[in-house]
Amino acid sequence: MSNQPIEALLRPPVEFASVVTNASLGIIAVNAPQVLMMPGGVGYAVGAVFLARAAWLATRCVKLKRYQRGLHVLPRYEINPRDIKGNLQELFLGKGFEWRAQHTQRRADLDRPEYAHVQTTGPLYRAVRNVIEGVGNALGQWAVAPLNSQSLLNPFPPRPYVEGNPALHAVGLYEKEQQITLRQSERVAHTFVVGTTRVGKTRLLEVMATQDIHNGDVVIVFDPKGDGDLLARLYTEAKRAGREGLFQVFHLGFPAQSVSYNPVGSYSRITEVATRIAGQLPNEGNSAAFREFAWRYVNVIAKALDDLSEPISYQNLLDAGSDIDQLLTRYLAHVANARGLENWEAQVTALVNSDTRMPAQLKGRDRRAWASLVCYRKTQMESQTANSLIKTFEHDKSHFDKLVASLFPLLEKLTSGPAAQLLSPTEADQPASHRLNWGQVIKRGGIVYVGLDALSDPDVASAVGNAMFADLTSVAGSLYKESQSGAAMPRISVHADEFNELVGREFVPLANKAGGAGFQLTAYTQTLSDIVARFDSQARAGQVVGNLGTLIMLRVKEQATAELLTSRLKEVEINHLMLESGTTDSSNPDTDIHFVSNTRQRITSQRVPMIHTGDLDALPKGHAFALLAGRLYKLRLPLFDDDKELPTGLQSMVDSMKGDYVSASNGDWARTSPIVAWLPA
Repeated sequence: MSNQPIEALLRPPVEFASVVTNASLGIIAVNAPQVLMMPGGVGYAVGAVFLARAAWLATRCVKLKRYQRGLHVLPRYEINPRDIKGNLQELFLGKGFEWRAQHTQRRADLDRPEYAHVQTTGPLYRAVRNVIEGVGNALGQWAVAPLNSQSLLNPFPPRPYVEGNPALHAVGLYEKEQQITLRQSERVAHTFVVGTTRVGKTRLLEVMATQDIHNGDVVIVFDPKGDGDLLARLYTEAKRAGREGLFQVFHLGFPAQSVSYNPVGSYSRITEVATRIAGQLPNEGNSAAFREFAWRYVNVIAKALDDLSEPISYQNLLDAGSDIDQLLTRYLAHVANARGLENWEAQVTALVNSDTRMPAQLKGRDRRAWASLVCYRKTQMESQTANSLIKTFEHDKSHFDKLVASLFPLLEKLTSGPAAQLLSPTEADQPASHRLNWGQVIKRGGIVYVGLDALSDPDVASAVGNAMFADLTSVAGSLYKESQSGAAMPRISVHADEFNELVGREFVPLANKAGGAGFQLTAYTQTLSDIVARFDSQARAGQVVGNLGTLIMLRVKEQATAELLTSRLKEVEINHLMLESGTTDSSNPDTDIHFVSNTRQRITSQRVPMIHTGDLDALPKGHAFALLAGRLYKLRLPLFDDDKELPTGLQSMVDSMKGDYVSASNGDWARTSPIVAWLPA
């Protein structure tokens, strides 16, 4: 049928009558050849031919019925993660098929009114399902369990719990499904996974991260929302791969079980500190000028702390920024000692105790800081950082406080509550061996789960996530330089769930250049508008998305998001069968022909998009379209069916996370009863 201009996959299975006829003749020819007036040997041969033809026709009939049944029934797709082996060449995504013009044709056929009955259920089906679903006691449920299976023998199968339109996948089931894979070499061009909430993005993350762990990659997973099943999956697979000793957890919501991390403690250039903090401040309208001033202020403080050999952290920046007088005093003393000036402290103390008046514009400032300033200028020393601190010190304090009004609330959020010890660690809180350091993680081939608890405090989560991306960008730059000298590059798989919560300006260079440093970024988000809103710029959002080469799209509802895929696909040609009939009156009164009728069929063609944006809105949960290396695939994602293996401390953490966030795998996502569900255990 596939070789014909018009497929007839929505027709009744007319082969069934031929199956019965051929099978009957075959049985008669084998068992009673004399009925057909054949000798025994000939009867056996003819019977074999009839039975073979019956089997062939039955296969066609079953294949057709399975296709039509799949238009409204979807079996559960569940695998054991132990069956997923590491593969350095291919990354397994799920089962499906390559979407071609023939599938667009089949999808268009389903929209024709004459085939509407194929996708609808009759009154008998609805009545039976109502009775089955109304059974409440355990014995009754056990009795009707066979009718809750997806077997071909069940005339009343349950509708899939995945919602959406199952026909979008069924159009490819006439041929067999195959495993859909992404070449590992394509991942350095990065991957973009988009889909509305609760449709399976995190479950796809589990599938991909599982393979990355078993491949020996450095695996970094960002999880702003706090999915307990995801954390459990990562640890379980790390343990099965023999890498549980390399597993680290950073979670803002569980300080006791988390390693600490200083988002501004590691940098290649000191200016990165100010960029990571100022990047979290408002940038709309007049706020842009205030942000630039805040950047300069933080940069001055960071350079001063760096010169003083004091650790840079959110807490130290807040303390120094809140008391610039004390910082100036310490820094000028440091400069004096570095220049070898003697009796500095004595000179400053003498001026403090003198009767000399401070200038009026410095009213309210610390007298010792003023004295240090006077002594510094007398020595005619030159220090750029000191001069910047002095300008800040001499600025009108009330006006200065207005200029940095947005900075201190942010720093206070990052240094308040239980998260303060995680983000501004000291040796007293946690030793350096229990702190998260991206350079060390990459060097030892670690696996890191980053939980940002964005549901509790989105501002802190965003600031920390963005700072981590900036830190990774700095590390990527160092790795790229090492690669130029011939050093081997590790594979670093970064999975960023709820990507829009984390992305900032620092991500752009990471996406642009990190592929050369071995980074494989996979970004997960819900809509394109989320990224646009994050940057407040359509152009910058387009810049980010344009750097993500592979596109996997689950169910989406936003037109602009759907067009990220549909606009990149070509148009295909589909056929329609048109029936034409008419009559013509005879104009010759001398003949017995009163009219002439004619009936004919005509095939017309039309160019249409390969898929429509409406198809993406109708995708079932756990289903996706994937554009891989220029080819479009329709796939369904697997669910894992094994038990997690967690230590006691981590188990309690996962249980608490599940109480705050219910993952799709804990609900009825893709739940259908298998055929063996009714059998006693």
